[in-house]
Amino acid sequence: MSLIPEAAIQRLPCTNSLRASVILLHGYASEARAQLGDGGAFVTGGTEVLLPDAPGHGRREDGRLARIAALPDEVRPAAIHNIAREWVGELPALAAQCRARGAQRVGLVGISMGGFAALGSLAQPCSFDAVAAVLAGPALVDRDAIIAGSPPLLVGLAGKDCAVPPGPGREFSREYGAELHEYPESEHFMREVDWLDLWGRVAAFLRGHLHADGV
Repeated sequence: MSLIPEAAIQRLPCTNSLRASVILLHGYASEARAQLGDGGAFVTGGTEVLLPDAPGHGRREDGRLARIAALPDEVRPAAIHNIAREWVGELPALAAQCRARGAQRVGLVGISMGGFAALGSLAQPCSFDAVAAVLAGPALVDRDAIIAGSPPLLVGLAGKDCAVPPGPGREFSREYGAELHEYPESEHFMREVDWLDLWGRVAAFLRGHLHADGV
């Protein structure tokens, strides 16, 4: 099981005793520190947020983004999915580290490429107690290795998204029993009013599932 370098993980600590951790995954060609503002929405007295750089991104830059940018359009999505797939293999160890430090529950949130990784992480045994995938599809989901409804899942989609068409995510959400929020007037870079509404719903979803039963 591969480990994400400590230097490639941004942390937003909780203010009291650790009870839960949220791991937030950024999108393609972005980096962890770009999502610090979004991650702050999930911090509570007992909840910390960890933001890891994806393979080849941020403090893990290795030249692959330039190589992917030079690929023909028709093969570029597969190369991006491969990064997400590599990330999926790293996330269980990061979740285990959270639990070793005292987190009783661990949530996972992913945006775009990070959302593909979040959905890929639903395979059993799943390391997470709640998962949210935003602007993503089920390309990395092993449907023979998931249990519908376990863990709880939220999916956020944009109705006019040409980069990640919403159809596959919508269909998968219905099959899985996910909490689905779709914004018909937004594209992949969502309208601010829609993004703020969706992010508030993700925060509420995490509070409901990571702090149930007084955890």
